[in-house]
Amino acid sequence: SSGINAEWPLRPGPQTMRAALVSESYLRGLVISLRLNTAELVVEVLEQVPQDQIHYVVGALPLHHVTSLLKFLVDQLSTSRHLNFYLLWISSILTTHGPALKKSSSQIMSTLNGIISALTAQTRTLSSLCDSNQYFLDVILTLGKVQKSNNLLSVEMDVL
Repeated sequence: SSGINAEWPLRPGPQTMRAALVSESYLRGLVISLRLNTAELVVEVLEQVPQDQIHYVVGALPLHHVTSLLKFLVDQLSTSRHLNFYLLWISSILTTHGPALKKSSSQIMSTLNGIISALTAQTRTLSSLCDSNQYFLDVILTLGKVQKSNNLLSVEMDVL
């Protein structure tokens, strides 16, 4: 059961959050981490939610938590190596809560622009990395051909 209920302590802490995760109450753990407003705890929860559960957790997340989670995800998108993972969360939020977010688009416009900026920066970084990798692969292939050529030449010299 990943729902929110009246059994929660009034001021839940990290222990309550972790207990929720152990019992696979991912929504509860996420809400607690967002209430505690500690980046490390939010990351801890997000990284323990199975990918096939992201859509369900996002769908049940109250809208007032959606905007704060979206802002947090944009920050992570800019700094984390887990690009695809955080894009799954963002995509799920925008797909599930898009109509409601559209109604408050003026309030979250900076967050949406943040997504675009983070993706643009990540695209540049990945493009540069791919170009570098392509260069090094070309060097390795050329060196392999030179070595093969030298080995053939060495074999020919041994035969003579």
